[in-house]
Amino acid sequence: MKKISLPNIPEFSDDNYSIAGYIVASFITLSGGFLIYEILFNSDLTFSANWNMFRSPLGNLCWFIGFIWAIVWWGKFTHWSATPITKTYDRYGNLKKVEEDYDVSNQMFAKILMPFLGHFVIEPIIYGAIIYYPIQCVIALVGTIFPYVLSLIVLAIMGGSWLFTKKSDYRYHSIILVLLGILFTGAFSWGGYTLYKATPGSTISMLANTSQQTNGSTASGDTQQTQQNSPNTDNEFDEPTVATSDFEEDEADQFEGVGEEGLFGSLPVGTTEYTGDMDGYPIEFSITKSEDMGNIKAVYKNVKYGTTMELTGESLPADGGNISFFGKDGKSNDWNFSLSGDANNITGTAYGDNKKFKVTLHKK
Repeated sequence: MKKISLPNIPEFSDDNYSIAGYIVASFITLSGGFLIYEILFNSDLTFSANWNMFRSPLGNLCWFIGFIWAIVWWGKFTHWSATPITKTYDRYGNLKKVEEDYDVSNQMFAKILMPFLGHFVIEPIIYGAIIYYPIQCVIALVGTIFPYVLSLIVLAIMGGSWLFTKKSDYRYHSIILVLLGILFTGAFSWGGYTLYKATPGSTISMLANTSQQTNGSTASGDTQQTQQNSPNTDNEFDEPTVATSDFEEDEADQFEGVGEEGLFGSLPVGTTEYTGDMDGYPIEFSITKSEDMGNIKAVYKNVKYGTTMELTGESLPADGGNISFFGKDGKSNDWNFSLSGDANNITGTAYGDNKKFKVTLHKK
């Protein structure tokens, strides 16, 4: 076969090739350094193992494979059918006679229901677990070191870009140099920018990782449960009774002292604006305190990423005037902000997305 030649493609001279190589290597190094910084310091680029097989798409796939195996290996390893028996003992407790139990329910369970459950439910789960959990162990191991492995790969490409500036004898090395420079610089820049714009604390969840409860979700659930258990004053059948008066007295006792101490007591009625940071991320926080006792809300905003979150707060006497805010982000993750201090300076902790963040706020 005749070789294809491209004589019209220009080549750098030796001196110009070295200069172009250093320029390309500089761009790759800058973009790669930006990507490594975002990977190691400003992102949570991990793969999370999901140990709940029944809440994972991969678990469903493994169960289906196990189901096929259970049919193919029918009766090869296990036999689920059995013969129900009845034992007869004499008056001294010695076994006298063993015979088959012909009770209809026992016969159906031992010879129909149990084989059905064993072959079509239990065996597929066992075979699926044999496949699923070793995969999750690999995911957990790789996910932990993935950011560092990826950083080492990028670092190796950066080092190779400088070695590539040496004189090479193969044809069209100049155009290859330019194309590789554009490819790696573009890829590293795009990757770094994507991580820079990503939501803080976001995780690349592997195979639909099931959500876990945080302190915020637990507290939020408790609040919802309290609301569900509270009397429904809009019910048309409710009548003013002595029990209603008792509830009002309990509610008054619950909020007695709120507004006289701690952060809640120092806040003025209306909206107070704050600026600060949450583990290094600049945030804005506005707190709105109503004249109604115990009614307080807030709006959280991440300045860097532009994400906002509406929060509902509560402050009970046992908290000493501290305020707990609850809410959900755009990914339906539960968040809990536990704040203390005064109207001018607030400190606290935020729990969300299975992470803990330190919060510092100052009045505008």
